[in-house]
Amino acid sequence: MIALFLFYFSIAQVPDAGQPAPGPSVTSDTGQPAPGRSVSSDTGQPPPAATGPSVRSDIGQPDTGQPDTGHAGAFEPFSNARLTVELELYAQGRWTAVKTGDDPTELRLDRGELGARVGWVQGAAAELRVEAIRSAADGGALGIDGDTTVIRVKRAQLLGSHELGPVTMDGAIGFVPDPWIAMLENGYSVKPLSRTGSERLLGWPTSDLAAQVRAAYGPVRVSASIGNGEGLAFPERNTGKTTTAVAEVVPVHTADVRVALAAMGRDGSLGPALVRDRRAGGAATVMTPYVRGGGEVVRAWGIGDVGAAQGWLMSGWAEAPIAARMFAAARGSTLGFDGGGRSSTFGGAVGVNAAGPGLRLWLAVDRVTTSGDAMPIAGGDAGDATTVLVIASAIAPYVFE
Repeated sequence: MIALFLFYFSIAQVPDAGQPAPGPSVTSDTGQPAPGRSVSSDTGQPPPAATGPSVRSDIGQPDTGQPDTGHAGAFEPFSNARLTVELELYAQGRWTAVKTGDDPTELRLDRGELGARVGWVQGAAAELRVEAIRSAADGGALGIDGDTTVIRVKRAQLLGSHELGPVTMDGAIGFVPDPWIAMLENGYSVKPLSRTGSERLLGWPTSDLAAQVRAAYGPVRVSASIGNGEGLAFPERNTGKTTTAVAEVVPVHTADVRVALAAMGRDGSLGPALVRDRRAGGAATVMTPYVRGGGEVVRAWGIGDVGAAQGWLMSGWAEAPIAARMFAAARGSTLGFDGGGRSSTFGGAVGVNAAGPGLRLWLAVDRVTTSGDAMPIAGGDAGDATTVLVIASAIAPYVFE
């Protein structure tokens, strides 16, 4: 059905003569329109000025000179730009204090991504995004063919959009972004410090081989995705499919304040053993000129490779300017297991916008503690460690109309 949906848009939409209709860009990290006015979903700030021919430096909604006091534009419309390119890099210097053994130090490329989105005609586009990841697991020395870092596809999707009166319908198929993670990352400006709580503590995949549909009406939007559920780690390993649904509402959307609320449900299974992967939760995000922040609460049935494990995840973050070009940020996540035990990670940072919000320098600390049933989770954080980090983050979006 999704394939027919996309095919319909590719033949039914007629391109404008000359230039395509202008529209706000889509942040390629989430694969979805970024909320709010002139805001990048990666930095939570206006994107840096772009250079080059026919480049729009403002990838949010165009400034009409009038304040937005209603719900118009609560969600960014589909981008019809000919080409959108984004580079995202987070480099770190780390010193970790552990209870036993030597305190390790390392230089790390925490994130390296490059994405491109090509618009065919009005309402039809394709996106490819690749990422650099460690070839070996954390703490491991054996990589793939001697390489410390390898490149893999993070997203590869075909997208379509169509207006049905006041309702906007979107669809995507391929390696598509998970709707819950995409929603959480919109405006999540502390990503250089840590992934979201769902991704870091629950191992929630950021993208999956799936088909996705979405409908927006005024301040309300509903998304649904049906996919393998294995994320980027494995191909499909059982006969079941994983379904994720997210409902969003923006009760406040003005020129200065945006409040977004969301509810989520997920049902699926992982691996040949059909380990249950069920989730229910909610989230909230608030953006103002003085402070921005958000949080999530998730109930999990099945954690890691243990289907019987159950627990509650709570996570929150905030960022605020403290001086000219300087800012402070804090974040924390905790996962409590019903059978006893807890995994927590929290920290904070001070930083400076070295060249606008697209290039930032951070001095940060990250604290991790785990106990009880949280200890055996494969691929998780160290049991008890404090890490001091110096981070350089760069996000460079370019939009060619």
